[in-house]
Amino acid sequence: MIKMIIALLLCFSFLYTKESKSMSKKSYKILIESQKLIEQNKNKEAKSKLQNLLKNTLNGYEKSFVLQTLANIAINSNNYTNAIKYYKEIIQLNALEPKTLDSMKLSLGKIYLSKSNYKLSIQTLKPLLKSSFVNQTEVNESLAYASFYNKDYINSISYIKKSIKNEKKESYYQILYSSYIELKNYKESINTLKQMVTIWHKNENYWLQLVALYQETKNPKKALSTFELAYKRGGVNIEKNSLYFVNVLIQNQLYLKAAQTLEKAINKGYLVNNKKNFEILVSCYNYAKQKNKVKQLLTNSDFGKDAKYQLLLANIHFNEQEYNKSIRTLKKLNTKRASKEEGQKFTLLALSFNELEDKKETKKYLQKAINNPYEKNRALNIKKSLQI
Repeated sequence: MIKMIIALLLCFSFLYTKESKSMSKKSYKILIESQKLIEQNKNKEAKSKLQNLLKNTLNGYEKSFVLQTLANIAINSNNYTNAIKYYKEIIQLNALEPKTLDSMKLSLGKIYLSKSNYKLSIQTLKPLLKSSFVNQTEVNESLAYASFYNKDYINSISYIKKSIKNEKKESYYQILYSSYIELKNYKESINTLKQMVTIWHKNENYWLQLVALYQETKNPKKALSTFELAYKRGGVNIEKNSLYFVNVLIQNQLYLKAAQTLEKAINKGYLVNNKKNFEILVSCYNYAKQKNKVKQLLTNSDFGKDAKYQLLLANIHFNEQEYNKSIRTLKKLNTKRASKEEGQKFTLLALSFNELEDKKETKKYLQKAINNPYEKNRALNIKKSLQI
């Protein structure tokens, strides 16, 4: 972009020179020759010619055009430090017409921006807001970026809004959204993203950011409806974002739908059948009170052999008054000595045997539970209530 602007300025300057009586034929000839060398990528030779020309006595116009051509070479060579030096000198000479000078100041402001010198960029660009010679959308855009990177987010918003009035560029909305986020103005961040997903409804990142913002602002219903709308409009890849969708469903306490969505995603290969996903699946079905489904998962999956899941299975059997099944499940369970799981196992065994009116086994396992450091108090209370 910067290189193109310089080239356009140079072409304009040459046209102006032809009409000017302030440029000697010699200077004009060398400038034209230098331009041709630049077009042939012979920057070194062009630079040498121009530097030799600068050694002569030149008027302000001539010197400005020579420096402008040198700036063009510097830009083509990515030497922005020299380009800045040449531009500053041209502006100080003040020999060119106001239109050309303002265009040059705009270019200089953009170079400062590209060099991360944001304060100088703002200082150079701000006076151009009153110029009738330069594109105000470009000025506001550059000021918005410079202000944003200078952490002046309020002014960044002000400038970029002016650019948006003239052109709805995606990059403008991105800087507007980012500015609101930096200010933690989530209301306006959401409003901006809502506009963005309307215009660029196929952009998955915008949809997911909007969902995340609704989650951040404790609005799970909006997060869910946004996710579902995005899916309907083809804005999100459901395969890639299955787990995120499950998370949003859980936040809305839609445990059955969350479990079914997760199980479907695992079966279709969208998600890996691993321990973490199994835990979420069991929890969702359990919260949804789908006990048969939970029992099926815990019985058939290798992940279900874990002590906490077998204790859950035994508890389900107990609550369904299937005491023998509860006992069989618990007796197969190997737990670490004096662990929390061991204490829970003994307590549940005692309660199961009590329901079967087997006082001997009830006392036996209740005493074991009392000897466990984690279950002692609970077991003593049970013993007292059972009057054993």
